[in-house]
Formats: sequence, structure tokens, C-alpha cells
Amino acid sequence: MDSSRDPEPSRAPAPPTADAGQEEEEETQEFSTEAMLANLVDAVIVPNYETLAERTADFAADGGPLAEHCAAIGTDADDAATATVQDAWRDAMAAVQATEMHVFGPAADNSEALRKRVLSYADAPLSTCGVDISVVLAGEADFDIRSRALNQRGYGALEYLLFNDDLTHTCAPQVPSTADWNDLDESERRLARCALAQDIAQDAAEAAADLARSWLADGDDYRATFLDSEAIDAALQHLTDGIFALDLLVKDRKLGIPTGIHDDCSGSACPELVESPYAANSLANIRANAASFKTLFEGGEGFGFDDFIVNEDFPDVAERFRVNTQALLDHIDGIDTPLHEQVLAVESEGRATECMNAFANPDTPTELSACALLGLVKRVTDDLKIDFVTIVGVSVPGGAQTDND
Repeated sequence: MDSSRDPEPSRAPAPPTADAGQEEEEETQEFSTEAMLANLVDAVIVPNYETLAERTADFAADGGPLAEHCAAIGTDADDAATATVQDAWRDAMAAVQATEMHVFGPAADNSEALRKRVLSYADAPLSTCGVDISVVLAGEADFDIRSRALNQRGYGALEYLLFNDDLTHTCAPQVPSTADWNDLDESERRLARCALAQDIAQDAAEAAADLARSWLADGDDYRATFLDSEAIDAALQHLTDGIFALDLLVKDRKLGIPTGIHDDCSGSACPELVESPYAANSLANIRANAASFKTLFEGGEGFGFDDFIVNEDFPDVAERFRVNTQALLDHIDGIDTPLHEQVLAVESEGRATECMNAFANPDTPTELSACALLGLVKRVTDDLKIDFVTIVGVSVPGGAQTDND
């Protein structure tokens, strides 16, 4: 796996910008919860889903980077096409990660089915054996990617297929579907993997398009439902549930469990649970999550939760959120060692105590910068659980009510 790329985050969707007229309007407009909710929908959430739909469609398109990569296998253009498709995956993944901070409404319906078709990491680890079996089955005429489990699909499966240079299957010897796989030549296996990648990419693009369309007036118009003046309290709670992904998804699942600090890791560390280990994109994913959280909290060029909190006469709390969120973004930008590599060091070199100390003292320089990052994220999520919910008048989502780190 390529461990050299993690510190270089892909471009996340650019936050919307306003023209001078819009800025003047925002400066003179009196704050209201309704105005804040409308701004977060129109300037952040819907654009995030539109970017997601656009990038995943481009990635999966005929003549797009994935199709060109598959066509170039075994040719002189192979290396260049591989680099191009990997960069395109990173760009699409940045858009995926931005939407992970507002999983409610259509993204949460039907047990988050649409979300998980795009990315299922929050629900369960990738089944690499399941993906390997799907590669073999995809060669059959009646294969349908929709019949496969969600933890064998989405952008996690695409990462495994496009970045993992080891073509050996990961299934047990007694699994019949993959019994003859390792005997095939390299080119045949790469082509088969690429064929499945195209099926998965198309399925993810269709789910992303459905997510974007569900918010629009010519779709399911969830925007109108969300902004119903009679349901403001429910809308605030939905947004709260979404941004608490910084706690449950980023702090716990992406950092706390892999580093071994969260109780759900039974060992000194759990490197097998790191997100995006093959592309070494773990920190880029977390940065995209944190940047999306920041935009939702600050509202981009319009009203955000910081304005809500200031309007309730707690400007110091709003400023603390701004400072601490920016601090964790700056910290990520300064990390040189990929997350997976750091977690392996904690496990194999007996550095669990060092990691715990870095977590408890995140402002102290350390080689285990991912453990310090966990501490910086916790500063923000601790304020979410106390000051934020108290001032905004919402509830802590169920899974975030207790800390296991």
C-alpha cells in the first residue's frame, strides 16, 4: 500500500462564496433561526450533495478516469492512467467525506441505504474477502452489484480495488469462489478487478444522484420539509445529529478505536480498523470531515451555529469552537506520518502509553501526532456535548452520551 500519500489531503468541496451584495445583506440582516437553517441548507448541505453527485458521476462515466484506467491496463499508458484514476478517487472521496457531517433526512432513511452505497465505513469495516468474491462473480452474466452486501461496495471497495497492488485474494482457502483466483495471470486479475470497480462506481454515482435530487424541488423536495416553520426544533435536532459525527465517527471510529484509546479496541491498537489504509487517505478523510463541520458551524458566508450562540449571548463559546476547530485542521496539515503507520507503531513498538499521553496533552509535540489529533478533536466534541446542546436547546444523540476514551 502507498503510505506516502496520507498527509496530502485531496481537495474538499470549496465552501460557497458570496458576492459583495450578499455580504452586505448578511451584515444587515437580523439573525433568526429560520435564516440560519435556510443558509445551511442552501449554502452548505445541498451544494455538498451536488458536488458529491457531480464527482461520482464523472468518476464512473464512460470515458471518465475509471474507464480510461481499465482500458489502459497492460498498455504503455497504464501507469499514467492508474495515477489519474487514483487522484480522481481522492477528489471524489473528499466530496463523500464532506457529506458525512450531515447524515439525516434522505441520507438516514431506510437504514442509511443511499449513504452506505456511497460509503459504508461508518457502519462496518470493508469485507475484502467479499469484494474478492464479487470480482469473480462479476464475470457471470446474471451478476448484479445490488445483490452484494453494502460493506463490499462504495468508495471503500473502490479504494481496495484501485490502490491495493497485492492481487492475492483475502479469503480463507475453503471459499470455493476464489479457489482458482491466485492461479490467473496478473493482467487477467487486474481487468476483472477493474470490471467490478466500474459496477461499484456506477452504483455509488446513482446513490449520490438520488441523495442530491431528494433535496430539490423537482425531486423529493426534502428542503421544504426540513425548513417547515412548524418544525424548527426538529430541524435543529437533525443538524445536531449530523454534526455529532465529529464525535461518533471521527473521534471514536476513525481515531479512538484504531489508536487503541477507545474501549472498543481490545488490543493496544487496532490498525485493521483504520479507514482508507490502501490509499493512505485516512487523514485527508478526517480533514474533509472537520472542514465540513467547520463550514456547518460557521455557516460559510451566512448565518451558522456560531451566530446562533452569539445571539444567545455566549460569544466566548462561539469563539472557542472556531479556535479549536481551526487548531485541529492546522494540526492535520502539519502531520507527516500516515495514520496507519502511526497505529502500527503503537501496536508493534509498545507505544500505547505514549499515545495516551499525546491524547491527554495534545498541545505537546509528539511523534504520535494522530493520538494528539484525537485529543484536539475531543476538545471540540466535549463542547458539543455540554455548551452547544445547552445553548441551542437540543439533545445529545444517543450514541454520544457516554465517552469510552
